[in-house]
Amino acid sequence: MARKIDEEKLVRIKQATMKTIVDCGIEKTTIAMIAKNANVSGGYLYRLYSGKQALINELYYDKVAAIIGELEFLISLKHTSIAPIIKTFIQNRIVYAINESEASKFFYQLLHNDNFKLPDTLKEKSLSLMKHLLDIGQKSGEIGENVELLDINYHIFTYVIDYIHFKRTNFLGIEKITNNDVNYLTDNILNILKKDC
Repeated sequence: MARKIDEEKLVRIKQATMKTIVDCGIEKTTIAMIAKNANVSGGYLYRLYSGKQALINELYYDKVAAIIGELEFLISLKHTSIAPIIKTFIQNRIVYAINESEASKFFYQLLHNDNFKLPDTLKEKSLSLMKHLLDIGQKSGEIGENVELLDINYHIFTYVIDYIHFKRTNFLGIEKITNNDVNYLTDNILNILKKDC
């Protein structure tokens, strides 16, 4: 029974961390704020994590690892085209942004904060996946010869997350995330990657 309570506390801590950061920003968020929002003591949090950075890192690395796992799965389906991989990946990002809004906003903030770097193991896995995508795309003629790994990573990963975030913030008051965004983003990314620079 005690183990279940600890797991429930851990879930509350992770949810409180994401919500507090989304509401207050990374820099203003403190361990005390997270503990209060999770309804646990600060001491309990420090037994699990050495500090705020360690807690946030774990959440960030877990999300990146999940995205890497998703791409690994899509690539393992042995597509001879990158279009279905990109389209499914975009669909999943949109579903995640709608169904897990707090977590999606949290991930967006960390993706754009220079204090959060990936460990080498996740970087290597990510680079390996980008190489696979590049290889599939160049063999199928969907990716130009001069496109580099950075281009693949930016357009398939960061650009999609940025676009969804921009629409979600409703900056101009006319944005809504719809199914049309999947086709728009897929076509746009494929057109960009096809060009030889």
